[in-house]
Amino acid sequence: MKKKSIELIAAGLTLISLMLIQPGCQKDSDGKEGSSSPIEGLWVGLYTVDGQLGQRYYSFVIKPDGTIINDTKVENQQHLNIGSWTLTGDSFECTATCVYGLPERMGVTETHTATFDKANGTLINGIWKTVPPINGSGTFTLTKIK
Repeated sequence: MKKKSIELIAAGLTLISLMLIQPGCQKDSDGKEGSSSPIEGLWVGLYTVDGQLGQRYYSFVIKPDGTIINDTKVENQQHLNIGSWTLTGDSFECTATCVYGLPERMGVTETHTATFDKANGTLINGIWKTVPPINGSGTFTLTKIK
């Protein structure tokens, strides 16, 4: 029963995240309104933890206002991180803090860097790290879904 409740919560939070994705209304280089960055949207893929085997589900909701929502599971517990992102050329960076998950992970901040491959709609060569005093790091790869 507890597992089904967690799955329902995860599905609900994912649905809310998808509903929060709104098209950007930013000015492009010509000053015209209505364009948005090709990096904005829902990204889904996998991440690894250094020193541990296996890949795990990972997703980003990259929003036009510069905020990001990161969704994953740790020890069968959903985790949501909220933060901000930047894109400079093809260099993607974000910092996000855990706001939902295992009690010992609450408030833990992570940094993420990756290369944005616009042609293939992927974030590649991704590296994530926790901000000390917590130690943790790994890799990730994401593909744009929407």
